[in-house]
Amino acid sequence: STPQIRSCGENFEAKPEDTTDNVNSLGILLTFGRFKFFDGGDLTWNIENRLACPKNVVGVVDVYQVDHHGLDISNNPAFVRALNPRVAIINDGPRKGGEARTFATLKSLNEIEAIYQLHRNVRTVDKDNTMSGYIANEEEVCQGNLIKISVDPTARSYTVSIPARQLSRSYRTR
Repeated sequence: STPQIRSCGENFEAKPEDTTDNVNSLGILLTFGRFKFFDGGDLTWNIENRLACPKNVVGVVDVYQVDHHGLDISNNPAFVRALNPRVAIINDGPRKGGEARTFATLKSLNEIEAIYQLHRNVRTVDKDNTMSGYIANEEEVCQGNLIKISVDPTARSYTVSIPARQLSRSYRTR
């Protein structure tokens, strides 16, 4: 059954009630000075909606590690808009997550500066993946390259890097 959910966004659609272990997923809001990072684990759509509507209980963040590998059963647009991240990191696999709807939601954010992916999604077209240089692992059979975030001791800026690609980009905290 589809639960009755109060929405704070246009075009909101409730998803069927989640009866999996994902409803027990925990999220983490990591703060260091002005820097804020949110990782919602495997939170799903309707739970995310409760975190954003009618009040945004997480707040605006600098970095959002997308929920549930970037699957579209998560990453509710109302929730993602409420977080309003400057940087998003999709912790996907080559054949799991990083779905087109999630990527489109991230790209639609006004203040997004960069979207990073752990793996290129081999099940979608190139336009549904981020720019090549921002993907840690381009090939399906990969080396397990990582994406690293470092926060300046003053918390005024942070750096996102993919060491294996010699990519390093700095961003200002809010």
